[in-house]
Amino acid sequence: MTLLLFVALLVVVSACTPAAGPGGAAPPGSGQARGPKTLTIAVLREPATIDGFTGEGGSRGGAGEAGSLMHDLLTVTDPYEMDQPQLAVELPSAEKGTWRVNADGSMEITWKLRENARWHDGVPFTSADVVFSLQLHKDPELAHAYTGQARIMQSASAPDASTVVIHWSRVDVRALDTRVIAPVARHLLESIYATDKEMFINSPRFTGEFVGLGPYRLVNWERGSHMEMARFDDYWQGRPPIDRVFLRFIRDSSALLANALAEAVDLVVPPSIELEQAAELKRRWEGTGHRVRVEPIPRIQYFELQMGQELARPRNGFPSLAVRHGLYHALDRDALADVMNLGLGPAADSWFRPDEPLRREVESAIPKYPYDRARAQQLLSQAGWERGADGTLVHASSGERFETELWMNPQASEKALAIVADQWKAVGVDAKIYVIPPARAEDREHTAQHPGPLLTGSFLDALLVRYDGRDIASAANRWSGRNRANYVSARADTLLDRLATTVDARERVPLLREQVQTIMGDVPLMPLYWEPRPILALRGVRGDIHPHNSGWNVFTWDKE
Repeated sequence: MTLLLFVALLVVVSACTPAAGPGGAAPPGSGQARGPKTLTIAVLREPATIDGFTGEGGSRGGAGEAGSLMHDLLTVTDPYEMDQPQLAVELPSAEKGTWRVNADGSMEITWKLRENARWHDGVPFTSADVVFSLQLHKDPELAHAYTGQARIMQSASAPDASTVVIHWSRVDVRALDTRVIAPVARHLLESIYATDKEMFINSPRFTGEFVGLGPYRLVNWERGSHMEMARFDDYWQGRPPIDRVFLRFIRDSSALLANALAEAVDLVVPPSIELEQAAELKRRWEGTGHRVRVEPIPRIQYFELQMGQELARPRNGFPSLAVRHGLYHALDRDALADVMNLGLGPAADSWFRPDEPLRREVESAIPKYPYDRARAQQLLSQAGWERGADGTLVHASSGERFETELWMNPQASEKALAIVADQWKAVGVDAKIYVIPPARAEDREHTAQHPGPLLTGSFLDALLVRYDGRDIASAANRWSGRNRANYVSARADTLLDRLATTVDARERVPLLREQVQTIMGDVPLMPLYWEPRPILALRGVRGDIHPHNSGWNVFTWDKE
């Protein structure tokens, strides 16, 4: 980073950082202890809701660190993809009789809940809150991201205030993922839900008046700026270490970097700055006590394609299998990964990581699409696409030009799209880049109508459910369906169901082989590369804050 750029970044900070924190508090993130202990966290994305039902960020993924700071679930996933009990006393198991498979193929999961947990308004958390949550998630009029799982959770009962029994129509290996039964404050929301569902969906209890079960309670939410949270003294794990937490929304990675350089924030969590910026910042911070931690995570960057004929542009483009195969061959993913990841994350050919032990079992079943422009051109020609006078592909029967848009969310890297646009231009595709405006980043209806490839990312546990043909995003489900690609495959759906009910590792292997062969043979998605992520922490910030699932242990975070 040049001196001129460094000075410019400091100017950005001085222009956008107030002299005092919200509500007249000391400047958050100043790096010095002044009165109450404060921690300022910077994030790229502002959630639309906290565990709400609007279809806009109404999941823990959408809420990000805000959800982790203010609300607890029955279980939480640690950085190593292991489920850990949170509001549950322990994980259900067959040995303890709390995970029972019945003779008819159904199952029952019994959850024992912590008896000392309280909502932020002081009301005790009970099993009734979990039963109410499942009732909401099973309501077809409410939009959320877990319809597939809720569909096979038949009912919930509460034998007592600290016990919940979930009745499943069939065995499902995802039973320890409890986001679909994230506790909802029944005492605050049941009457609204019973009388006016539209009012319920838009209730401020999911936004500025959120009441949760986490270590910090919401004090103020200034849209487009920040959230302010205060320590919740009655938290079930004890007194949280921090008095005040400020969560600042900074939508530009350069502005994030500027604020870190100026020590205007204490912590920057993923997704955050570019890897080149992180490498430069690590050199600049050497010997200061500030930390830059970069590690690969089980998250894949990929193109979500558009296979719906009424939405796809061009119409004879991505809905065609030969076109999808051809354009995947036209991508030099190794070069893309080298540029984007600085050697810290390899190219991807599926959702099986190169270092994953299971990959040896499925390797031969993964369809391969090596970088080969000649093969790409041949496949495009088979689909009716030939070069026009200006070099752009033209379809022989319809006469349409191969013009498309490459979409991305505002926090993604435009550099990756520019590289892809150049690679596809070499085979005749005229691709323009479209960055979804920040104001529409949480608009599921808008995002679901992308006409071509959408650059996005996903953790592995959430990837394949996005290609369930029974969960296509539409107006009927308030655009909450995860399948925005409009991919429909009866075989893929069957394999998804069979893998959900197959527990034995040996029996899973042939199903996994057929699944990767089926889906990657259809190419409704184009895996690009595995994602490394940086975390920035100023000296004085304490805690094992990992680039993957960074918020799973927020109660342990502290600041000297």
